[in-house]
Amino acid sequence: MDFVSIILFWVLLLAAILSRGPFIFYLLFGSMAFGSFAVIPPELTQGLSFTPPPIIALVIVFMYGGGTNGLARMLSIALRPSQCLFLTLFWIVAIWTTLFMPRMFAGMVTIIPMRLEEATNGEPLYPTPQNISQIMYLSISVLTVFACALAFRASAIRQHVLGALCIGAVMVIVTGMLDLAGLGPYLDMFRTATYVYLTDVEIANVKRVVGLMPEASAFGSLAVGFLTAIYFLRRAIARPWLRLIGAPCLIVLLTIFALLSTSSTAYGGLAVFGAVAGAEWLWRLLTAAKGSRAREGLVLEFWALILAVGAVYLLALFNAAVFDPFLELVNTIVFQKASSDSFEERSMWTVVSLKALFDTWGLGVGMGGTRASNGLVAVFSNTGLIGGFLYYGFMIQTFLRRAAPGDDEGAVILTAVRFYMPPVLIMGILAGTSADFGIMNACIYALAAATAMTVPVKSGAATNPSRRRSAGTQRLV
Repeated sequence: MDFVSIILFWVLLLAAILSRGPFIFYLLFGSMAFGSFAVIPPELTQGLSFTPPPIIALVIVFMYGGGTNGLARMLSIALRPSQCLFLTLFWIVAIWTTLFMPRMFAGMVTIIPMRLEEATNGEPLYPTPQNISQIMYLSISVLTVFACALAFRASAIRQHVLGALCIGAVMVIVTGMLDLAGLGPYLDMFRTATYVYLTDVEIANVKRVVGLMPEASAFGSLAVGFLTAIYFLRRAIARPWLRLIGAPCLIVLLTIFALLSTSSTAYGGLAVFGAVAGAEWLWRLLTAAKGSRAREGLVLEFWALILAVGAVYLLALFNAAVFDPFLELVNTIVFQKASSDSFEERSMWTVVSLKALFDTWGLGVGMGGTRASNGLVAVFSNTGLIGGFLYYGFMIQTFLRRAAPGDDEGAVILTAVRFYMPPVLIMGILAGTSADFGIMNACIYALAAATAMTVPVKSGAATNPSRRRSAGTQRLV
């Protein structure tokens, strides 16, 4: 059965390539829920697991890089200071540290290996296959930013991407529902990656929902990531039914499944999301012009919150015991987290990785050189001080981007990106193990870079990877 699922993926990918349309983006976001699915049998890749998103993203890179002047345009995006120069320099530094640091400091620095086969307090640094796999994943993420920044310049493509984001959320919810319903064994045909799976774990007598991810924390973080993106980007969606009905339903369901993951990382992300969403609501109330899309739903959101709080208050007033299981769960996964063996082990990973950064005089140990449990430490310990400052410099640049005058859609998108970043950043700091920022964030970075200070273009113009048509025939990518 494993080969059936793998063949199905490649058939869908081939159809997306041949269609030369936006289906490739729907396939990309829809595949993000399949975090345990290796689309190439691991026995053919020396145990490495290639999941769908990096493979699809690589195809997108070739599609847009292979179009008319595609490479030249991508190179312009990569080298332009106002676009992605910081990210390009970060990528160069990451490659340099990965090639040389594990050899320069071999046996001299203690690290936590990326591929953990048994518990350890640290091992000597040496070059490993994980150096190659991690720099490959990072390279795909960086190239995805360049290619998608080229693709997303067309407003029509941006609308397809927002729709694809909703499809990805649907897949997260569906896989979560199947797992919650006890149909996890039927999902095993998509669990072909060589990971350590934690799919049948309970906390405080509550089963942790994992969907098709290796563990609950990965599923919860994915749900919060989609929740955050859809909540803030929904006002840029042109289709009224999706913006006003579909997106709010997805937001509610994603919140529920993030809670059902019982992941402390997801709960932390939800807390930050709630605070940022409240700040965004006040910002819209105080600064958005009357009649603008930014003020859409303000009153409804206010009364929805009031009714929800009122319902919880009344329920607590008349039957407080109903909240006991939930409070016990929160106490276990949040307040007792610091006394758990998992917390102590992950804290040790971070301490060892941070010490490795200092032991290499701030040069880093290379991608895949050490495992941390803190995204900030992972970036700096893997790529060094220079790489870390370049990457977070690019994040700050993304946060500060502005739309061209008169580009209302662009202004909505960039405002949404600014509010999207804090919850995702905090979740990375709470549990990030690698310096690779992933395909989801790559698409968000590309969306911001494509939208910022660019003249809106018609669909089918410079962003089309197959512009060997006559000027009179325009078609969506």
